[in-house]
Amino acid sequence: MLSLVRCANVVSPTGGPKDTVPPIVLHSTPQNQATNFSDKEIHITFDEYVTLNNPNGNILISPPLENNPDYKLNGKSLIIKFKEPLKPETTYSINFGEAIKDLHEGNIFKDYSFVFSTGENIDTLSLEGKVLQADNHKASADFFVMLYADANDTISIDSLPFFVKPHYVTKSDKDGKFKFSGLKDDNYLIFALKDGNSNLKFDLPNENIAFLDSLVKPINNIQLKINNDSIVNDSVKLDVRKDISYTLYSFLEEDSIQKLLKKEVPEEGLLRFAFRYPARDVKIEVLESLPDSFAIYPARSMNYDTILWYFTPNKDSLFLTINYDTLINDTSMISLKPLKTQGRRKKQDKTSKSLNIKTNIVGGKLKPEESLFLTFNEPVTDVIMRDTNWFIAGKDTTINNLHFEKADSFGLKYKLDEILVPEQSYKIIIPDSVFYSFKGVTNDTTEITFKVPELSQYGNIFVTVEVPDNIPQLIVELLDEKDKLIEKQIVKSTSKISFDYLAPKKYKLKATLDKDGNGLWSPGVYGKKILPESVIYHKDVFDVKANWDIDLEEVWKF
Repeated sequence: MLSLVRCANVVSPTGGPKDTVPPIVLHSTPQNQATNFSDKEIHITFDEYVTLNNPNGNILISPPLENNPDYKLNGKSLIIKFKEPLKPETTYSINFGEAIKDLHEGNIFKDYSFVFSTGENIDTLSLEGKVLQADNHKASADFFVMLYADANDTISIDSLPFFVKPHYVTKSDKDGKFKFSGLKDDNYLIFALKDGNSNLKFDLPNENIAFLDSLVKPINNIQLKINNDSIVNDSVKLDVRKDISYTLYSFLEEDSIQKLLKKEVPEEGLLRFAFRYPARDVKIEVLESLPDSFAIYPARSMNYDTILWYFTPNKDSLFLTINYDTLINDTSMISLKPLKTQGRRKKQDKTSKSLNIKTNIVGGKLKPEESLFLTFNEPVTDVIMRDTNWFIAGKDTTINNLHFEKADSFGLKYKLDEILVPEQSYKIIIPDSVFYSFKGVTNDTTEITFKVPELSQYGNIFVTVEVPDNIPQLIVELLDEKDKLIEKQIVKSTSKISFDYLAPKKYKLKATLDKDGNGLWSPGVYGKKILPESVIYHKDVFDVKANWDIDLEEVWKF
């Protein structure tokens, strides 16, 4: 009898499913919600071994203490030992953030607050809200949110939060949301701070701040629970939530003093001045006699915070003064030698240098009724058009003698003076030596091929905006889903505006209440109690289709 035996492979026994359950509190001394607390320690025991992750940074005690407690693990227990006497008749809350994890899988013990009182009663009021960036409404995470009791009239409002720590403190989460519990029945001043040195004071120039210019009022937790459990319709619930939730808008204060941040020569023949904020009133003057061969062509950036000087590179340095329209002037000598080439990149041969030409064509297409623009890397002072400049439309049409006209005062942009018909493919051949810069540099032969699609491939958005009486103008911006700016319009009076020839996709509308009328969003100034300019997003997302108009009947009011 033949017997066949196959040896089995030895396989390690598989474990069970991965542990995803965070630690659980078995008991504590004192119990959570205890009153008449007079000890110096709190013991919290978990159902498994845990680790501590930066307790001083993650664990938040409110009202804040002058000195952080000692945090110690003993077996499965966390011991919190206070270094100072606690205030009498005071409710304390301890928020653990992400300080506690289980030992093996790192599951975070979160959304847990330990509340106790040194008096006979636990304060039960709460207050919640969110912190958002003022200019774009994105979440402001990890902000300290601070409350100052209005009943304490021994503290000057002007000293808050510069020199005084808050009465209560919590932190905003990744979504910008925050919540206080265990509050006394009082009115409060509220702030949010991106605290660079974690001292709960607004004392660094790079700290973002948010504040409300009115008092806030906490609500009763018990009453809120009754409302949530009772039989009420959705509109009533929304009204209740609106009354108890506060939104703070964070911003970084803008230094009111204009300042030159950088002056450099990034390439031969280009001098760049970068300023702290728009340089509309900045004047730059040369304080020396210049040879006739040295020419300067000034220009400004789109945001007006950069001034460009194009110059003939036949001097080594320049002595100049910068006037800020203030008592402060900057007088200095600047080298006109270009920045050193990075790495092993070879130096360009000056004789082979040519004008760089860019266009406003995107994806091989030019929008209907949009002019074709040529943008150069240095000012163009002379254009020599010849019959050999071809303009080809479709298969059978050829136009010679093209004409480009200057489109700005600096000579950096030129516009094609020709009407382009939709539903056509175009080719422009610009031979070499047509455009000449102020330095005598000219272009290489350039071929531009593109198409002007038919109108039916695009959609349009029409919206009527109402400009408030107390606002000089609105800045209305069209954004795509990724918040990229598509188009911006300044609206000075209530009117119907349009965004035309939009590629089919989803868009958003954003409006800035431009109180100072400078055409830009302006942050607040806490020292002067000036809030940042309000930014409002339209409640709808606009799904633009080809050959379709979105005409909003409802007036957009602010």
